[in-house]
Amino acid sequence: MTIKRRFFFSNVYMLLVTIGGLAAGFIANLIAAYVIIGMQEHMDVEAFRRLRWGLSPVFFAGFAAFFVVANIMFSRRMTKKINKPLDILNGGVRQIRESNFACRIEYGDDDEFRAVCDAFNHMAAQLEASAERRLKDEVSRRELLAGISHDLRNPLTTINGYLDGLESGVASTPEMREKYFAAIKSNARGMKHIIEQLFLFSKLDMDDFPFHPRRFDIMRALSDMVEEVADDYLMKGLAVSIAGGPENMFVCADSAQLRRVLVNILENGAKYKEKETGRMEISAALDGGFARLRFADDGPGVSLEALPNLFGAFYRADPSRHTKGSGLGLAISAKIIERSGGAIHAEPSDSGGLAVVVSLPIDAGSPGGGERVYPAGEA
Repeated sequence: MTIKRRFFFSNVYMLLVTIGGLAAGFIANLIAAYVIIGMQEHMDVEAFRRLRWGLSPVFFAGFAAFFVVANIMFSRRMTKKINKPLDILNGGVRQIRESNFACRIEYGDDDEFRAVCDAFNHMAAQLEASAERRLKDEVSRRELLAGISHDLRNPLTTINGYLDGLESGVASTPEMREKYFAAIKSNARGMKHIIEQLFLFSKLDMDDFPFHPRRFDIMRALSDMVEEVADDYLMKGLAVSIAGGPENMFVCADSAQLRRVLVNILENGAKYKEKETGRMEISAALDGGFARLRFADDGPGVSLEALPNLFGAFYRADPSRHTKGSGLGLAISAKIIERSGGAIHAEPSDSGGLAVVVSLPIDAGSPGGGERVYPAGEA
């Protein structure tokens, strides 16, 4: 029963008690007067009237006492009904104040306080999720700083070493000086790449990076991209091939950013290959309303526990590896795909390596494709 209905019925009860008490007092007054007069030998009407009025204060005093007691009982009952949920809420607030965001309150009555308690539990759940996100963000920031320090310190140390060699005259021949300068330039380019990757990651993380989506055939775009970069990656020891996929599978995405995703995945495959020439096979399939792209390599793979963490900033599945690179490639790829309305995850490949799976929503014109509402300026 709601608090409003309780107050309504409480007022009705008090009104009935008042009317009933007055009626009972009036009747009791009459009966008492008749009894007292009847005990006398002569019934005098005037004496009866005086007696009745004389008894009235006694009965009305009794009624007043009864009314006060009844009012106190009803008031205590209503106060208890209100104080109970307030005490429950107060206990929950104390728990939240002590940062116990896992606290939930239970309230069984179906009244106005039920909605308040449900809202409190919803707020506590949001605070708990926010606290978990803050903790995760703090861990990510620490990993980010550690990764930046690690990946910038190594090339900077190398550059300083070669500069000291040039300054001290260790590189005494033109050939040695040329070698030292080439090493300095290579490490400087590596540092520049790390800084550019970090800048891009920060822009994507703040949702402050321009996207220019357009509708295109994903298989044709992949074929063109692979044809463009295949020779370069073969020189790096990674043979890239396309296993094929459905025709006319259209997506709406930023093709330049999608190319960046492809390059990041290929870089990861070339970086961690085990064989002299590793392999990366790209396949595509229609999966419900999504174009499912699978990039599978034959490298060493990673543990199942590490798979969900591969797309974190500066995460490396094996901390003992000292492979050059910022460790931001897959994290950037994940943000680009999410910004495109898709999803990305990693799983073991059929050859025991790593497979990165990208899902992008298909656009109208694809098999099974539906209508797409373009944001202003993107059609």
